[in-house]
Amino acid sequence: MLCMPEAPPLRARVALFGASGYAGQEFARRALGHPGIEIGCLVSRQYAGCAAHELVVGLGSDSAPPVTSVEQAMAAISSGQVDTVVACLPHGAWRQLAESEPRLASDPALVVDLSSDFRDGGATAGGPGYVYGLPEAFRDTLAGATRIANPGCYPTAATLSLLPALEQGWLAGPVTITALSGVSGAGRAPSLRTSFTELEGGAGFYKVGEVHQHVPEMARSFGRLAGAEVPVAFAPQLAPMSRGILLTAVAPLARPITPAQASEAYAERYAGEAFVRVLEPGTWPETRLVKASNRCDVAVTTVHGGRTLLATAAIDNLVKGAAGQAIQNLNLVLGWPEGWGLPVHGNPW
Repeated sequence: MLCMPEAPPLRARVALFGASGYAGQEFARRALGHPGIEIGCLVSRQYAGCAAHELVVGLGSDSAPPVTSVEQAMAAISSGQVDTVVACLPHGAWRQLAESEPRLASDPALVVDLSSDFRDGGATAGGPGYVYGLPEAFRDTLAGATRIANPGCYPTAATLSLLPALEQGWLAGPVTITALSGVSGAGRAPSLRTSFTELEGGAGFYKVGEVHQHVPEMARSFGRLAGAEVPVAFAPQLAPMSRGILLTAVAPLARPITPAQASEAYAERYAGEAFVRVLEPGTWPETRLVKASNRCDVAVTTVHGGRTLLATAAIDNLVKGAAGQAIQNLNLVLGWPEGWGLPVHGNPW
């Protein structure tokens, strides 16, 4: 755990929408151990009225207030009982709710949306636009933001794997990304595809090419960092593990770069980043080493005579890929230490 001051400078009173999902539960557990965050409402249509520990697995019996309905949460927002909304809803659900409740455009002082609804910088009617919350890449844009779109798990790992190369203009063509993902990335709703019998003992590709919903998000971030369009091809794979992403990005280089030069440049770029660790040459990321942490492990080399970049990354999709990054964004926006309440070390066993 990173060092923390004795008392928080202020508190954020949070209404957590979508508290029953994996990302919502992960946020609740992290928030309850955070010195600046107070859970004002755990919001779920299905579980309204239940005790918090009946919804969020592993909580003590008196850890958080009972689960409320959306209507009760809206009343709490309107009355000022909560000032921050964290939305861990399925894609499309937060946009729909925000459009049906105009109060959400202005009443909560701060909104962090973990879905893909506003990652393109869009806004609800009468409200401010959403800022893309990937701190290591776009930290300067978060100051003063009141609406934050939390990045997707795949784009987080992909962007961090390529960030130094994109910023320095190394790439000369399209990027091809492959990634293994734990099944929690598919959400908590039961389905045949993610059942134990269907998944155990093998791994499989899905939505290969340019059809995955995260491809436009990756391309936007890559282009923004490179200052030019960067086409993306993506081959995600579902693996028989509960959490984690193991990603590889391959791209042609504009000029030859040695493995040592690439590794040195990455180490220099990430030297001040608490949640990115650049591994030593010859050492490669593993999902278990970042499990339950907010850290991204990155390793890089070049091949084909230094003309092709091969960058790798590992994250916990529920922490750095979702709830942990949401807390990291809250810390930055509220002026708290960026690593406040966030684990930097993995829990491999």
